[in-house]
Amino acid sequence: MNKKITIQPQAPLIPEKDAFVLELQRLLACYQLADQRDREIVWSVLNKYVPHIV
Repeated sequence: MNKKITIQPQAPLIPEKDAFVLELQRLLACYQLADQRDREIVWSVLNKYVPHIV
């Protein structure tokens, strides 16, 4: 039996960045739950955020 996992995004401190924060949280959650092949795909999408995080 598969256990259902529910992920709740954290409320951002800066409302103007809601969309950015939510998308990043969803991608990180997908990465954590993905198999190796899908992790490579999610990782490539996460790379577009590097300039915004550093």
